[in-house]
Amino acid sequence: MRKLRNVIIAVLISAGGIYLVSVGNAKPIAPGLKVSVLVSDSGELSFAGPIQRAAARVAVSDLAQAKNPVRVEVSFIDVGDTQSQRQKAMARLRAIDTDVVIAPIESQSAEALVEANTQSPIPIIAPSSLEDDLGSKSAKPWLFRLATSPSQDSYALAELISRAKPKSTLVVSSSQSIARAQQRSVSFGLAMAGIRVTNLGIKDVKTIQKSSPDALALFSMGESIDFFQTLETWVAKVPKVYLVPGNMADYSGYPWAKVLEGAQAISPREDIPAAFRSDLAKAMGNRALTGPRSNAVLGLGKRTYDGLKIAAEALLKAKNSTPEALRLAISSAQRDSKPLFDRHGFFDQGEYSIFRYGSNGTFSLSSVIAQN
Repeated sequence: MRKLRNVIIAVLISAGGIYLVSVGNAKPIAPGLKVSVLVSDSGELSFAGPIQRAAARVAVSDLAQAKNPVRVEVSFIDVGDTQSQRQKAMARLRAIDTDVVIAPIESQSAEALVEANTQSPIPIIAPSSLEDDLGSKSAKPWLFRLATSPSQDSYALAELISRAKPKSTLVVSSSQSIARAQQRSVSFGLAMAGIRVTNLGIKDVKTIQKSSPDALALFSMGESIDFFQTLETWVAKVPKVYLVPGNMADYSGYPWAKVLEGAQAISPREDIPAAFRSDLAKAMGNRALTGPRSNAVLGLGKRTYDGLKIAAEALLKAKNSTPEALRLAISSAQRDSKPLFDRHGFFDQGEYSIFRYGSNGTFSLSSVIAQN
């Protein structure tokens, strides 16, 4: 495959399927690294494509101008939003002699990537939260996560709830598999803390109305709107309400918004330097990257940037680009003299911001909780 690399890449470029990023005026430098970024340019996640492309451009420029420069060639491949499109994306990836892959940001596409990476594997760096079982069957990690997993988020939420010392907690979940998994993780964490836990489905309205828990943990995304509307009176009587990680939204437009006063939610803490925010905005055509929800978008951009930086640093440390050498170097990556990943490739430096809702249905930062 390596002998055909140049021919294949030329064909793919001419077909318009893959776009290469490079620093036009940079002098030839060594060593060089090939990174493929699997992006989403369509469907519900289409907002992510421009962010990741811009973040990659910033990373390529910074790495070329660093004290120990690395020439990074980035290929962007759109994973699409159907199984057929994902299969085509994996076929394109296999045709490229790439050294490291930045994983898709949603679990189903990432799963297709992990499955395609079983033979002659190469390191994969994930810039978003992916389901826990991805990559867990490998004897050694090839998937490295720069974001906490759903179970890590759930255990952090369980820790937050436990601090309030409720005698009983009702954990309500939608039917989505990820919500069910989070429900199990939180319930286990609470039970280990000696808290009585009851699990119900979000459609078990009559049973929910008959309960009188000290705390409610709601694991749902879109269905939470109907839940609060249907059970407004009941929710108002629950002393403590907690929302699933990632389910923070502006509910101020709903007549029941006041029932969320005092409700809490957690979200992985994002450290976005002002310089990176400025560079990313410039790379996106001076687009304004401000507002209450901008940190989530900026966080994805920053983790994409970090993924390329970690890959480049691994190349310098390994002094060659063989898959095993890069894998070992990435697995030992550090931040602030602490390991970035545990022995399974999971992110090992998580902190969570705690947000609290006001009577108007909007939230604000309250405090920070560390990942255990």
